[in-house]
Amino acid sequence: MLRLVGNGWDLLVFEAVDGRHASYTPGSHDLPLLIETMKKLGSIPAPDIPIKLAEQRWKPYFTEPQHAHLLAGDALLHTDYAPDNVIIIDGRAVLIDWAWPTRDAGWVDPACLILRLMAAGHSAAQAEEVVSPLPAWSVAPPDVLAAFAAASANLWTEIAGHDQSSWTKAMELAALEWAAYRAAR
Repeated sequence: MLRLVGNGWDLLVFEAVDGRHASYTPGSHDLPLLIETMKKLGSIPAPDIPIKLAEQRWKPYFTEPQHAHLLAGDALLHTDYAPDNVIIIDGRAVLIDWAWPTRDAGWVDPACLILRLMAAGHSAAQAEEVVSPLPAWSVAPPDVLAAFAAASANLWTEIAGHDQSSWTKAMELAALEWAAYRAAR
């Protein structure tokens, strides 16, 4: 990567990589690669730069907005685990398109991935099993996960209400299913 700063511009130049987008289907060999990358990301504290907090992003979607503080933390989060944002190259998963970098609780990233896994065909239990090796996931409080799952369902219902494309409807259905699964636990 090359960075040039001057005259009010901040220009970043990246190298093109030859890879393919990740597959999130059940049994995909890409999933362990992604989990390994997420473990590495989970060990990096968020830099002291102005990035959005998960608390800010999800607060409007919590049934009780004052509970958004439960997302507090100092982890660096990607939050947009669309399969197009994960490139498989040389036996590893690379995260691209950091349009939504976020700081807060480390378990938020695995929770975001769960919805993508479910939209790709996993059940809620299967999706949670995929993310279970992530240290941040193992410390996520179940009641907070239930509140976050409900907030995610509200978020994706709003998105699907404005954008009727098949992928947004799939995400809405996944979020609603995960919220019901978490509420029943």
